[in-house]
Amino acid sequence: MRETVRRRLLGPPLPSDRESSERLSNPLALAVLSSDALSSVAYATEEMLKILVPVAGVAAYRLSLPIAGAVVVLLALLVLSYRQTIKAYPNAGGAYVVTKDNFGLVPAQVAGMALLLDYIMTVAVSISAAVAALYSYFPSLFPVRVGLSVACIWLVAWGNLRGVRAAGRTFAAPTYFFLASIASLLLAGLGAALSGRLHPLPPPPGLPMASTVPLLVLVHAYASGTTALTGVEAISNGVSVFRPVEWCNARRVLTWMGAILAVTFSGITLLAWRVHPVPNERRTVVSQLGEVVFGRTPVGKLGLLLLQVATTLILVLAANTSFADFPRLAGFAAGDGYLSRPLRRRGSRLVPSIGIIALAVIATGVVVGLGADVHRMIPFYALGVFAAFTFSQAGMTRRHLRLREPGWQHALVLNALGAAGSGLALAAVLVTKFTHGAWVVAVLLAAGLALSLAIHRHYRYADAWLAGPDAGRADWHGTQVVIGLPRPDGVLEVAARRYATRLQPSAGVDVKSVGGWPSARAAVEEIGRRAGPGCLTAVVVPGRTGRRFPPWSPVAPFLWRAARLENVAVTTLYVDPDRPRSGGRHACLVAVGRADGLARRGLAVARLLAADELHAVLVDVDPDETARAVARWEQAAPGVELRILPAPYRERAGPLRAEVHRLQQSGAEYVSVVVCTLRLRWWQRPLYLFDTDTIRQGLATAPGAAVVEHRLPLPRRWERGAALGLERFDEDHATLPT
Repeated sequence: MRETVRRRLLGPPLPSDRESSERLSNPLALAVLSSDALSSVAYATEEMLKILVPVAGVAAYRLSLPIAGAVVVLLALLVLSYRQTIKAYPNAGGAYVVTKDNFGLVPAQVAGMALLLDYIMTVAVSISAAVAALYSYFPSLFPVRVGLSVACIWLVAWGNLRGVRAAGRTFAAPTYFFLASIASLLLAGLGAALSGRLHPLPPPPGLPMASTVPLLVLVHAYASGTTALTGVEAISNGVSVFRPVEWCNARRVLTWMGAILAVTFSGITLLAWRVHPVPNERRTVVSQLGEVVFGRTPVGKLGLLLLQVATTLILVLAANTSFADFPRLAGFAAGDGYLSRPLRRRGSRLVPSIGIIALAVIATGVVVGLGADVHRMIPFYALGVFAAFTFSQAGMTRRHLRLREPGWQHALVLNALGAAGSGLALAAVLVTKFTHGAWVVAVLLAAGLALSLAIHRHYRYADAWLAGPDAGRADWHGTQVVIGLPRPDGVLEVAARRYATRLQPSAGVDVKSVGGWPSARAAVEEIGRRAGPGCLTAVVVPGRTGRRFPPWSPVAPFLWRAARLENVAVTTLYVDPDRPRSGGRHACLVAVGRADGLARRGLAVARLLAADELHAVLVDVDPDETARAVARWEQAAPGVELRILPAPYRERAGPLRAEVHRLQQSGAEYVSVVVCTLRLRWWQRPLYLFDTDTIRQGLATAPGAAVVEHRLPLPRRWERGAALGLERFDEDHATLPT
């Protein structure tokens, strides 16, 4: 059922060899990766005027011109600088990769965390601004702006979960529709100005008439105007989505984006200088400009409606840039062990689904918490992006000084100017917006850095311990087999007893009737009392299908409590009551992921099953990881052959199900699939990806098959001697996922 819903929502799974066909042409790439930067013209000028108008009055419109000019100069520097970055790092040249290569891993986490925060705020700001454009034309939507914003976030997330090409085709038309609408606005405004029909709006009562404006206000307005530059780095982060030659096409699209952004931002600012719109909570500046330029005739009202619809669409789709780059950047950090490793996993449509969903959840929390108010979000917005700009350009400057490649002097000047310009903008944002909320971003950056370092420390110790020669070795002195039943069932009980005797013929077999929470607690406590030191307890739970037991099932609390006991292997047996089996060959598959302690423990559990044949299999989800595991397998499990199962759809259930069917066709009556995972504390579980439930569901169509899940506990206190293993891990296991 769940797979059917997923297929209808997202489409059929894509095999890994289709990845090259998912690349984007330059027009589609401009729509996918530039929508954030291009959409910022809808609110960048307005943010400048919100700072200047309350202080300078009518003079604010004259002052906005040189401030906008300074923003355009910085935009040109950044575009030229990132052209150099894309050429130097043709695979991925974002701030994280550049900082990591030139300053090290820890500074790279600062740059990466700043950029991740910027992507989160980009989604929140863009969606909230889109809804603001909508209720500017339809005021009755103002009370439901938060709900509309949340719905738009998940709409964009759904589009990205469908795949890169599907997202590009979906988002290309609205992007170019917005550019056509802005071009119509600017051309109509130019025609009205040349014909003398463009007049300023009357100033509202109480508007100040300041003769001088403090320097700090000008700097604050400049910092607000630099929000037009957010999203400039997205193309350097997404070079891998372009068609060959990737870096050449990326540089070309970056130049297109910079030129379009400079023209549209300058045009909107010039139009505001002539019209004198006053920003307010219920009407955006672009909406006021459209009303003046297009007029109040039926044709003018239609033009204004199309402008607002186009603005709403592009601002909604501007979040797509973050949905394209946030998962990719998080995957880089996860590969280095500084974020949760499941963020690297690609979903059924060849996109990092976990990262997309994580971004949607966090952005939803921001929108709800700040009430979808764009002005309240802006102080949280620009700090992260300019920190990333500064790290990236400073890293490129260091690279030129370090490598001195041909033409390095010219590139050095560009990147040094880019670093200086973005550094000054970062200082302006930090100083002027610190008390308005930028201090929160600084605290979040520090907290994010501390969290990433803690995650890295956990991975280093865990991988070093698992890579040690003694990890996972079993020294069991006895076994006990317990059958947990939700209710008396003669057929299931007989089948479960038969399978339990295959686990350990000499062990006593107990039947525990599990009828709810109280009996589940009592049954598990008794199991724990009977399990002495070094005793392995196998809990056999019969089930008719491969579906996971729902939380309201009486078996669910029993399994949950039993899995928390030390030395307990939880076995779920899928029995077909209409075809009870007896005797026959028993084959055992041990699903391994790495040549480490988990694989050794899985083989130890499999040997207790007294199977007629034992097979170790590795599903080839990640080719690089598979190659490392094969190279180290003989040392980890001598004498056991490792069989590689191809996984064209990057999941383990399908290949394991096919292998089970192959063994059954070759004469195996029972097939047990042993999956060994780590027993973790609650805060450690998000750091690992467990697909045992998926494997259970995949084996539901294989009668006589069972999944044996064993959890290997991580030591709570690390031995001092682990330092030697840690050094070996740093050399050989730096990027291996667990």
